[in-house]
Amino acid sequence: MTCPICAWSPDNPVYILLHETDTWRVVLAPNQRLVGRCILHLKRHCGDLADLTADEVLDWLAVVKTMENALRTAFDATLFNVSCYMNHAYRENPPNPHIHWWLVPRYNHEVELQGWGFEDPEFGNPYRHDCQLEVPQSLHEEIGARIRLAIETARARQGT
Repeated sequence: MTCPICAWSPDNPVYILLHETDTWRVVLAPNQRLVGRCILHLKRHCGDLADLTADEVLDWLAVVKTMENALRTAFDATLFNVSCYMNHAYRENPPNPHIHWWLVPRYNHEVELQGWGFEDPEFGNPYRHDCQLEVPQSLHEEIGARIRLAIETARARQGT
């Protein structure tokens, strides 16, 4: 059974690369109901959080900090929901889980891009997984570009 996370390619227009380290990759999710929603993938195939190394855990924390700062800069995100479910992997027999985290920015205000208004009507409550919004490719690319620019700008200020 092929793992779709391991099969990811950097030229994938659906999951746009935002940031990566030696151990983690961050891609923009297709569902932009909450603008800036992204996925943090462990680069090596591993299906259990208990099997993460200490270096991978520390690097994960640095990636989360980078992404939260970038999403605050790019879209003025108010707070973040971070989750690791992996339930879908267990719908297969045998299951083939791959550690990944959903990083979902939450907003107490509307965000406007290319004439689209992004609102968070459930703000202050758990977000609804059943609410989907796939935006046009040009808008998807702009969202990714704004996040990458925020990361690059922060790096330039830090001199890294």
